[in-house]
Amino acid sequence: MIEDGSLFLSSELWTSANVDEVSKAFIGNPDFGNEGFSAKLKGQMAASSADAQRLMSEMLWALLLFPSNMKAATKRQQVRAVWALTGEGLPDPQPLLSDLVLTGIGSGGPGFNNYRPDELEFLICLTDDLKRRSVEERREIFGNYDTFVVWMGRVPRKGNRQFRHMLRFFAFPDVVERISSNRDRRKILDAFGVATSKIIKSWSDTDLDKALKKLRDDLQQQRPGETIDFYDPVLKPRWSEDQKIKTVDGEVTVVVPSDDDEEDEVDVSKADPNELRPSFHVQAKLAEIGVRMGFKVWLPRNDKGRVCDLVSKVDQVGLLEVLPLNYEKTTLDTIEQIDVIWLRGRSIVRAFEVEHTTAIYSGLLRMADLLALQPNMDIRLHIVAPDERRDKVFREMLRPVFSLLDRRPLSKSCTFISYESVSAIRNIEHLAHLNDTVIGEYEEEAEA
Repeated sequence: MIEDGSLFLSSELWTSANVDEVSKAFIGNPDFGNEGFSAKLKGQMAASSADAQRLMSEMLWALLLFPSNMKAATKRQQVRAVWALTGEGLPDPQPLLSDLVLTGIGSGGPGFNNYRPDELEFLICLTDDLKRRSVEERREIFGNYDTFVVWMGRVPRKGNRQFRHMLRFFAFPDVVERISSNRDRRKILDAFGVATSKIIKSWSDTDLDKALKKLRDDLQQQRPGETIDFYDPVLKPRWSEDQKIKTVDGEVTVVVPSDDDEEDEVDVSKADPNELRPSFHVQAKLAEIGVRMGFKVWLPRNDKGRVCDLVSKVDQVGLLEVLPLNYEKTTLDTIEQIDVIWLRGRSIVRAFEVEHTTAIYSGLLRMADLLALQPNMDIRLHIVAPDERRDKVFREMLRPVFSLLDRRPLSKSCTFISYESVSAIRNIEHLAHLNDTVIGEYEEEAEA
């Protein structure tokens, strides 16, 4: 952002001209369709020059660098996918794409994922503003905390973007906490008695940063030689709503989502009835993957006709007409409604619930119902959703109703897989020579 170089190449890339082209392609060409963020981003950048596509790939790397609630493999996959629009693969080796670099700093939270287009727009606007300044001015901005905050506050943004916290942390890690939302900042200061929540509510980013820095220094004096981290198991329980509940099998983490965690669901009733929902395309890809790996695949009767039209003819032979299972009616009725099931013989191996516009809660309930009805059933369960709904899935999965199941927490049996990961698996060559353990490279678990 200070120089005009590149993260992955030795040539110049972050130039004013390339930033301007990226801005016109993304900000000047918004996509309000139903596809996920990554698919729309690739569509917006498809007609751009190769350098603009490479720059967007590097900007996406910068945007995803902070969040720890996304697997390194998922970040790497998304960055490479945008770079691949050039028709070339990203040159290897790339140390900046290693797991060590991409593991993340702290949770991005539901807001970051739900509003990722706005976060990316803010990053583009910040970069565009910098490129209109001299290198000396850029160095001055990144060299002084107060100058940086004033500069960032003058760059237009939509809403209270979380990337402003992330970039501020990267620029000044000795002053700024690894916290991507002011919600957590306020909770910490209130819980530690710095000021009441009513007073803190009106504080600026700078006020919060400096108050937290003083609190950290005070705690450091009480605990010399220790690393002070407000998310560590000793300090976090003092301010967080997340709770540890003791069960006969040990402690489990539960989350009680607040109103701030809720998101508006898309009203499917307003969708074009003649347009195939994106979820059908994902169901079709999951069906093809399963069939090519040697499984028989079940699709719900209400979806099968529309999904089947999207499945290649050669793979349709693996789709079941009747479930070969000997369960009582209640269990069978529950199983039959699951979006995609892979079976080997008379055993279910994996089950997938695809949640595009419906409430995440409904898919998790179906998975929990299945485990309650058949507690000895040993299958892998997956919630498949757009990448931006990842954190919503995890927070719902850690609700008490799912964390305190008789058998074990649902989060121990159920994982998240993004739409982008499904597409990546489907595009692997020679799927017939792989087994379903490849899913492990793409699935993500809720972090307690």
